Amino acid sequence: MPPIHEVRRAAQESGGYVVGPDGAIRGLIYAGAVAWLQAQGIAARVVLDLPENGIAPLLSAGGLFIASVHGAIRWPEREPPRRGGHLVLVFGVDTAGRLRFHNPSGDTAETRADARLLPERFGRFFAGRGIHIA
Repeated sequence: MPPIHEVRRAAQESGGYVVGPDGAIRGLIYAGAVAWLQAQGIAARVVLDLPENGIAPLLSAGGLFIASVHGAIRWPEREPPRRGGHLVLVFGVDTAGRLRFHNPSGDTAETRADARLLPERFGRFFAGRGIHIA
């Protein structure tokens, strides 16, 4: 696995990231990220207007989903001020029907690696968009 900044620079060249005049990275640009993934031989597509119960079927086909959620998902008991703006990797569904996801910015082990929420609870944070990786 290459270093993360090497991946970021390669994705940036495909339009996956835009650097502002101040040098700050302005979030992930889905179309550019998908172009970079496809150039690596990885099947991927942008998904928009996806309901919270639409993620599990994408995963059942053996895929992954990069979901736009609000960063407050690390505190699932709280109500988020809005949806989206932060990315998590949804990688499975457990036997209780909860979405399993990694959130690199979680503040505890439980909210960082293999976090789990029911789709309706996840949906409070989910913006309905992301990248499906098949």
